[in-house]
Amino acid sequence: MITLPELRRKAARHYPALLEAYFTEQELFPLSVRVSKAVDRSQGPEHIYAQQAELLLHSKARTGRGYSLDLKLNRKTRQSEISRIYFETAPDLLDFTDKTAEYADFRRDVELIRTTVPQLAEYVARRPMLVVEQAECWPELLHVCAYFQQCPQPRQYVRNLPLALSTKFIERNQSVLRGLLDFLIPDFVREGEEDFFRRFHLEVEEPSVKMRFLDAALRLHPAVSQLSLWASEFRQLDLPVERVYIIENLTSFLSFPAVPGGLALWGGGFAVSLLSGADWLRDKQLFYWGDIDVHGFQILAQARAHYPALQSILMDEQAFRRFHQNETGGAFQSMDLPVLTFEENRLYQRLLHGNGRLEQEKLPAEYVAAAVAATAPADETQPGTLVAGTVS
Repeated sequence: MITLPELRRKAARHYPALLEAYFTEQELFPLSVRVSKAVDRSQGPEHIYAQQAELLLHSKARTGRGYSLDLKLNRKTRQSEISRIYFETAPDLLDFTDKTAEYADFRRDVELIRTTVPQLAEYVARRPMLVVEQAECWPELLHVCAYFQQCPQPRQYVRNLPLALSTKFIERNQSVLRGLLDFLIPDFVREGEEDFFRRFHLEVEEPSVKMRFLDAALRLHPAVSQLSLWASEFRQLDLPVERVYIIENLTSFLSFPAVPGGLALWGGGFAVSLLSGADWLRDKQLFYWGDIDVHGFQILAQARAHYPALQSILMDEQAFRRFHQNETGGAFQSMDLPVLTFEENRLYQRLLHGNGRLEQEKLPAEYVAAAVAATAPADETQPGTLVAGTVS
């Protein structure tokens, strides 16, 4: 025979159907609960009663609420046995599953939705548990939805929207709001855009490019040695520099030595893609310096796809053999990089096999300075690898 805890779990499974019935007006009651376990009659009438005692004690007949029982007399044992368990009314099911207060909140919120943004009624009818899950937020959620109905392309920063709620509310509730707004204003959604703010025509801070003038004579102002520009602004520049060094790690970028006619750009890992579209860079000598690991060469390949004449620096067998201390890299995805030179690809294949890693910061300052100095007089037009004191 089913136990009381098992009955409670089975009853709870009917709660979503009760929520759906609020929209469809389907009549669910009386609602029977299937009892798969049979009574064990092998040990006599007293044992039969013991199996059923807990259910009898907590039934509606005893407590005035909850589940009801139908009993049937077994002619062989002359013992009454439970033949059916059911709930007569919705309040009975709600009381037994401790959902009375939650269901009251659900009904309140559904009516709020119907009166405030009635177009959403169809959406939540298919997702009744969403109403429950967002019980504390519906006034604010509907306030946001109503605003986007009136202004589906705000073109403002999210915290500047004229909404009477916390400036962080939309940021904190992007997931649920995306579903609501996708349903409400489909004609104004940027399809394929995964970023919430761009998807719904909100302004976002543009990524920036950080740069250092390695030659004081080239500074835009004598007191400004480095600055950050939005990527779109950076692409419109045409600085009178001769050599541009794209450097992956921030510390290496900040400590990069002075170079006549030189400019340093912080690549910031795969954010190096921000530099794409800066056509003025094509007329400069371009160098890339990253960690000697799988990711470093994959970033190099990504950058070279935009700037084929890009040369690597300090990413060679000599530096790796001399300074590698058995450090290993993180997880990576293997891929072919046809834009690498023969020497670069040979080292890349070695790194793929052993997952070795040499961070930029591990190279001594004097070694870096010697390699950088060797690039200043260089006049290379094809991809290559530059090492301390040599150009190849």
